[in-house]
Amino acid sequence: MVSPVHLPKSDNERVMKLISGLSTSFKKGSHSLQHLLSEIFGYHSSILWRIDQEGSLSDPLNHYISDYLVEDYLNYFYERDYLHPKKLLHAYRKETVLRLEDVIPMKTYEASNYYTEFMKKHRYYYEMVLLLHSRDTLVGAIGIARSRSENRFTERDLNRIRAIAPFISNLLYLEKEYEKERKEKEVLEAFANKSNTGLLVLDDKLDVLYMNPAVWNIHRETALYKSIDSFIKDIIAMFSNQFTASSKLQLQGYNIQVIAHKEVFLSKESHYAVIIEKAKTEERLENDKIFDKLTEREKEICYYLKKGYTSKEISQKLFISVHTVNKHTRNIYRKAGVNSRALLQARL
Repeated sequence: MVSPVHLPKSDNERVMKLISGLSTSFKKGSHSLQHLLSEIFGYHSSILWRIDQEGSLSDPLNHYISDYLVEDYLNYFYERDYLHPKKLLHAYRKETVLRLEDVIPMKTYEASNYYTEFMKKHRYYYEMVLLLHSRDTLVGAIGIARSRSENRFTERDLNRIRAIAPFISNLLYLEKEYEKERKEKEVLEAFANKSNTGLLVLDDKLDVLYMNPAVWNIHRETALYKSIDSFIKDIIAMFSNQFTASSKLQLQGYNIQVIAHKEVFLSKESHYAVIIEKAKTEERLENDKIFDKLTEREKEICYYLKKGYTSKEISQKLFISVHTVNKHTRNIYRKAGVNSRALLQARL
């Protein structure tokens, strides 16, 4: 375990400046991280890596380091890197940050092909690597390099890095979780867009955050609402006055379930999912072979006939004449093989 870090006042001010710069946009804070390390601490040449739990590195983001160097490193020299996390996981968990001189005599390093064929070729000499972990999870690594003409990395550099490491680690952890949730959201939306079940997501003020295409289809099928807005408004009104954590309601042949959810990540606001499904099998007209034979208008009329509406009431609901209702009713009787409303209701 790393001991508490004591920094000079000037370094403490720099640490606070870095934290302030990162906190302005944590969701994409890693994009400004290396710029801030360069601007505030003078760590100009760096690579930010993603890392798995075995120490393998991927997705390099280089700052004042050439793509050619990164290509060389990935093609061959990562295996020769004395500070590669995969070789020193245990040491990094104890020390957080390591320099070349912490793991190998510099004379031995100078004679190695890692230096002569790679570092020297790209005009670097000193190297320091910070391993970042948060909540017992490795979240990233930062490699920092300097030329031989620059100052070597000192104990003061190590202490600076140890001081800022927890903040950077937390930043990358949150960014990783945010990205994971964003991708999961995209997958869920893709499935929801293909579903026949209506899905509404509302915020704590009951404003619509998301609505899948099935809600539009259900709105059109109910045939009672001139606009989607009035349809949604009625659904919200049904539960907003007597809402419970999991409410079940009904609307024109559909079951509506409302589920409350409080975000545990990034937000403390409540959200609500409104799930609109066809009624249970025994109530489901479209599962009946009779229903499959009907036109869309006949299905609408059949729904109200089943509920006991008169021809006049149906005409008012659907904004059509009584004569048209009776004409469709006769067609329904013929397709169902019955000659009265009572027999039709019995069949349904």
